[in-house]
Amino acid sequence: MKMFDYKYRAKRLKDGKIVKGIAEGPNKTMVESFLNESGLKPIEINEHNSFISKLNRITVGKVIKERDLIFYLKQLSSLLKAGVKLNEASEILATQQTNKNVRRILYGIYYEVNSGQTLADSFKEYPADFPQILVSMVAVGEKTGDLKGAVSQIIYYFETQYRLKSSISSTLMMPVIYLVVGLIVAAVLTLLVMPQFESMFSAVDGVEMPGVTRFFINMGNFVKSNGILILIFAIAMIVLFKVLKKTSNKFQIFISATAIRMPILGQVVKLNNLSRIASTLSQMLNNHVPLQDCLATTYDTVGNKIYKDLIVKAQKNVNNGEFMSKVFENHYAIEVVFVRMISVGERTGELGNMLKSLSAFYDEDSEVKIERLKKAIEPILLLFIFSLITVMLLAVMLPTFSFTSQL
Repeated sequence: MKMFDYKYRAKRLKDGKIVKGIAEGPNKTMVESFLNESGLKPIEINEHNSFISKLNRITVGKVIKERDLIFYLKQLSSLLKAGVKLNEASEILATQQTNKNVRRILYGIYYEVNSGQTLADSFKEYPADFPQILVSMVAVGEKTGDLKGAVSQIIYYFETQYRLKSSISSTLMMPVIYLVVGLIVAAVLTLLVMPQFESMFSAVDGVEMPGVTRFFINMGNFVKSNGILILIFAIAMIVLFKVLKKTSNKFQIFISATAIRMPILGQVVKLNNLSRIASTLSQMLNNHVPLQDCLATTYDTVGNKIYKDLIVKAQKNVNNGEFMSKVFENHYAIEVVFVRMISVGERTGELGNMLKSLSAFYDEDSEVKIERLKKAIEPILLLFIFSLITVMLLAVMLPTFSFTSQL
């Protein structure tokens, strides 16, 4: 949908002050609604477009963040439950949005819904911001006449996945912070403090510098002399890694397999992917989406290549009339409970319910495993930090003792 900039002059309702500004919208009426929602009474609204405003509308990648999407769906669910029609709810949500990039998308949703298009088809216009599972669930809800129920269920799914992702991120954040701080301290001591000992020892003949201090000084000198080359090499490695990850199937498999087999962190990778697979399949199957479509959508929700390949194999099994659980049997990336519950579900015709139980199991199990991860990481992290501090202290203190004793 085409968007325009409008210059406005309006009265601020809370204090009566006249304010001026620029607002974006598909037409003057929508801009007026937006200003009213913002506590402004429009006095004058005129179209105003420029080259700079067109550049400002260019966005790259995802615009609506996961947390914002959940909030949007909760608002939509509340309005629908209150009896507000879909087109009216879409207008309200668009005019209430303060982020102009998000508002632009919500205006597009409103325009398409108001033109007679389904909500699911409207979401399809923005694949980067509305995941395929959301589109599929909403489409089912619209077909069955239970859009409110479908939106409520997808909110639960997104909240569960967001909570799991946030728990994992917060668990891994502290080790990263400690590691970065430790490396910064080591770099400062190596590049700024220890070179002073070199001049001190060189001023006195016959006095030898301790080996650990000499090692750090030589390392610092090497970095200073080859800093640009090291930076170029680091950037080249990052670019090469990204290119290989995007283009090389073998490299993708290697990275994914390494992530799963890593000590401690490998369990988190398994948990994240298996939980996502179980949750996605259960949500869609219990809303009567065909299994092949469920697997196709699940493929898009996981990022690990090993699990993606397993889902492709599961699709082939389903096409051939076989149980998809056979693909997961005796595979290092799959837990036994995952295989058994899917196998029982397929044999009893209760796959959707079994996957729902499996998803609930992973929701509860995730808290235990993440807590174990924290306890496992802490001693390793402390050992690393203490070792680094001890070595750096020796490198700083030994030259003084050595210099004094040799004199």
